[in-house]
Amino acid sequence: MLSTSGQSPPAPLRGRILRWARGPTFARDIVLVLVIKLVLLMALKYAFFNHPQAENMSMRPADVAQAILSVPGTTPPKVDQGDHHAH
Repeated sequence: MLSTSGQSPPAPLRGRILRWARGPTFARDIVLVLVIKLVLLMALKYAFFNHPQAENMSMRPADVAQAILSVPGTTPPKVDQGDHHAH
């Protein structure tokens, strides 16, 4: 039968959203925690990693990649002869 009161039944999606918002569910808690973490991570990224600290500190991406991916030299570090701390 059709309702004549003028109110239509809630849409299935709307009903699911309302049930999700009302009842304490594990999935809802996980989603809320993930959303909060995402917001905090984006705020930290924006606050600390979006801009260099000084204008002269910017480097070309190719130079950064070369410095990160290059193999360090195989020469051993220079060692002074003798123990200078004992004197």
